[in-house]
Amino acid sequence: MPPYYDIYGLSRQRDKRTIEKFLNYFSIREKIENREGQEIAVYKNEKYNTEETWTAISTLTEVIDFGLENKNFGFAFYIGDNLKEGINHIILKFTFDGKIIFGISVKENKIDDNGNLIDNYGKALEIEKKIAELTNSTKTSIQFEYAPSDDEEEFDNDIEMWRNMNEEKLKK
Repeated sequence: MPPYYDIYGLSRQRDKRTIEKFLNYFSIREKIENREGQEIAVYKNEKYNTEETWTAISTLTEVIDFGLENKNFGFAFYIGDNLKEGINHIILKFTFDGKIIFGISVKENKIDDNGNLIDNYGKALEIEKKIAELTNSTKTSIQFEYAPSDDEEEFDNDIEMWRNMNEEKLKK
């Protein structure tokens, strides 16, 4: 598997309309609904006093409803099929503090029209802007092979770490 840029947007709009707008833009929505045989994994979190739970689901709608009904549960759900061209994964991270992180993964490198292997950071920047626009994300970050944060405080810390790394990348 190639390495990926992970582009995240933190939003307070943890609602069905915003989630569906995001999914409709980056996926073929009707084809990602069936999630038969998958589970939602909520891991133990001492800060938020939650226990580990596993919930079997059959549809993406069940995942969304679970995240909306359980505002203090944090979990990530990954989708890697039936996505728009150039998108490798969609990540929905329902945070422990009642927010949501919208994520998209794209390959680090791509082949240009001349057959050269080039960095795909420009695409990541475009997606970062689009996530903010679609989801009213108040904070965004481009990361590299890095899981989404559990809450806004952790997201803020991650933003700072990745901002420094990305500034170095842009200097090259």
